[in-house]
Amino acid sequence: MSGRSLYTLMYVVATAICVGISVYLSYYGYYSHLQELAIFFAALLGIFLFGTDMLLRRFRLEGRSPLKPLAFFVIIAFFSGASNYNFLYTNFMERDMAERVVSDQFSVFRDDLTATRSALADAPIIEQVAEQRRELARSLDNLDTQINDPLRPGCGARCREHIEQIHDQLGGAPTELAVPSPDAGAEANERWYEHFREAVISDFENGVVPEAYHRTRELIGQIDGLLERYDDPYRALAEELERRERALLERRDFEIIATLRTHSREVQRRANVLLPEADQVQHRVIRSELDKLGEIPISVRDGFIDRPNPGVTAVSVILGVFVDVAPVLFAWLIFAPASAGARGGGSIGRGRNRVATR
Repeated sequence: MSGRSLYTLMYVVATAICVGISVYLSYYGYYSHLQELAIFFAALLGIFLFGTDMLLRRFRLEGRSPLKPLAFFVIIAFFSGASNYNFLYTNFMERDMAERVVSDQFSVFRDDLTATRSALADAPIIEQVAEQRRELARSLDNLDTQINDPLRPGCGARCREHIEQIHDQLGGAPTELAVPSPDAGAEANERWYEHFREAVISDFENGVVPEAYHRTRELIGQIDGLLERYDDPYRALAEELERRERALLERRDFEIIATLRTHSREVQRRANVLLPEADQVQHRVIRSELDKLGEIPISVRDGFIDRPNPGVTAVSVILGVFVDVAPVLFAWLIFAPASAGARGGGSIGRGRNRVATR
């Protein structure tokens, strides 16, 4: 094989490899933007890159000015390099970006839920029922003390006054319970008191306590459950990543963020139904760009503005640009115009397609 053919073969193979790598990176780099159309756009970029590289080789051999093909190459390389960088940077930094975002949003979520829980716990209905419960408990204690008075045991006139007081607190007698006679024994009084106490408490909880109180307590309990469940952002992220398949392609959205957002909105809505207008809560939006992870603006901002890891940014840029620029540099190195080869006198072959081997 002649030197010219060998160098041409090397160049074509190297260019095909570089363009193939660039097409692969562009496909995944544009997938978040173009979805199923990404394969066609990546293939189009590959055709333009390969064609431009071959055209630059020809212009180089013919000694013509390469400004026009170089200008076209710069345009194509801009789109290709952006997607290449996007894929590489996202691939390197996906978990780091996810950890930062998830940790921040967990903090927002927990702070808002904690504040809402405090607002619910301090709601007037909670304090009102708590005071009613204290008064009822005090009345029941007084009744118990009266029945078991060693100097005047049994349920006499004073005992019946306590019972009427309890009935007033309930809005009426819970049920028609016979009152033990004054001369009933201590055991009978104790059994009656326990039965009466259970009936009173049941009637209070089911009849006196407003429905809003039960709903408020239920919501507080659910908030406690959410705070306990979502207490560790790193563990939640690790569990989700274990379930994910190819995070850089079909499944870029992170379910944990959507779940937090849903819970936060639901808790806010339910809490504001129960709270007075002056005490309404406003949760911050659970913002996340994880569902946009893999989009070029996100990678550019994170790599060049936030700059959590400049080394990764530099490597991503270098690798992303190299596969597009390498064929151009290679052509400039191994191919020379035929006129330049003739002046050198030490080249192989003659004519327009001559390859410099100096």
